[in-house]
Amino acid sequence: MKHLALVLVAVSIALALLASNLRPDAFFVGDPGVKLIATRAALRTPSTPLDIPLPRIGRDAVPHVEPFFAVHDNTHAHAVTSEAFPLLSAPLLATLGMRGLYVLPALGVVATLAACAWLAFVLDPRRSVALVATTAALGTPFLFYGLEFWEHTPALALGTTGAAWMLAVARGNPGRHADTVPTFLAGLLMGGAIVLRPESAGFVVAVMLASRALVHRPTWRSIAIALAGIALAMVPLEAYTLWHTGSVVPLHVGTNAGLIGTSWWAERLHVAVGWLSPSRWTRGGPVHPSGFWSVSPAAVVAVLGLARGSERHERTFLWLVALMTTVFVIAAAPNDGGGQWGPRYLLFAYVPLVLLAVDTLQELPRRRLLAGAAILLVLAAGIWVQRAAYRSLRGTKATYGRLVDFVAANAEPGANVVTDLWWLDQVAASAMDGRNVLYAPDSTTVKDIVRRLGELTTPSVVLFRSREESADVRSWSDETCYFEERRDELPLRGLVAIHLRHRCGYKP
Repeated sequence: MKHLALVLVAVSIALALLASNLRPDAFFVGDPGVKLIATRAALRTPSTPLDIPLPRIGRDAVPHVEPFFAVHDNTHAHAVTSEAFPLLSAPLLATLGMRGLYVLPALGVVATLAACAWLAFVLDPRRSVALVATTAALGTPFLFYGLEFWEHTPALALGTTGAAWMLAVARGNPGRHADTVPTFLAGLLMGGAIVLRPESAGFVVAVMLASRALVHRPTWRSIAIALAGIALAMVPLEAYTLWHTGSVVPLHVGTNAGLIGTSWWAERLHVAVGWLSPSRWTRGGPVHPSGFWSVSPAAVVAVLGLARGSERHERTFLWLVALMTTVFVIAAAPNDGGGQWGPRYLLFAYVPLVLLAVDTLQELPRRRLLAGAAILLVLAAGIWVQRAAYRSLRGTKATYGRLVDFVAANAEPGANVVTDLWWLDQVAASAMDGRNVLYAPDSTTVKDIVRRLGELTTPSVVLFRSREESADVRSWSDETCYFEERRDELPLRGLVAIHLRHRCGYKP
């Protein structure tokens, strides 16, 4: 256990050092920006923490928000994202500023490594828990997701810890009914994972079904108790959803479910091929970074281990969990996950594969030179993969940081911002705080917004459009009281900032 503690400390230090060289106000994709907007809203209105104020034209709240926000009763909006994660992140943002956003993801990585080690020990004490944690750190995408403002690693930590605890109780074979409380608490943890990330349910169901292949398997009574804990963990969100919307399906789950189209088989095939197809590598990293295998040496080693037998216990259970988790998630995935490093919906599938990879490494032929060289080769591959992941993350955040700076320079606090770019408020979320952002999906809506602002003698408006994505980059000031004062351009995504000034309110 001392070696495991050293690995966890080393990973914690590495995360802190790596994070210190990343821009905290820029993100890899738009999703974290949506979460930041929701987190700020939770801080501003703690009595209604999930309500996001609508933009305004004069005194009127208007439903001009982009598709990642759902308007409710024309009074406020809700972010289409994990409801719990922004609430948990809000105190850290208030205390530590933008750096506080990354505390929970980093803690989630460390806790996930510890949970993988615990699960490995529960299933077979002969496994090296330090090697398990090291393999999970270097051989999976976990570190990448621990450096971005995403809830994946906290969900991983809760789900894996809950599964390990439930199986540990079953293996301990306590006296009559002595397993009730710990099994119930394990269920609470797994339920917390599902609340954070709905695809966690695929892993939880896989663990419960595959546990029938274990020698020391949970009884049906224990599984029922764990399910009760899962249900209780979901009660607060379900109760809020039912009270606030009249539906039993939370907005995040309902919206994602609605994205699954009628061509279910075709979509499943598209997702499966996109995630599971192998990818070649270049010096800069994988050509297909969203592929399952291309970012995980641990998964590759686990599959290579199938070529030879093993005396390790419970390997059937691990393979069943990996396969069923993959199948369940692909069957229910609302999309392919967008920008990511490895399929983010499938992160739970890496947990059993890490243990299988360690089995392969520990059962190499006993000739020390050969075994040591093989382990060093795997570790070197892991370091190379993590380096590519970090470079991709840092490069993208630096690039989008230019966009954040451009928006901040062109839209001062209190500015009225009109845009037809659905992603702008997400990517530049850190620079949009305090701005009145009105999203217009088409030119007709843009004209209407500018006209209404002009009728209210709003002194200035900033339009953000794109030479690459907008139909055109006109200012839409014709037939209004505005004239184009100036425009600034950023080569990145062809972004153009058009400054409109109201004639009546303009003083040269």
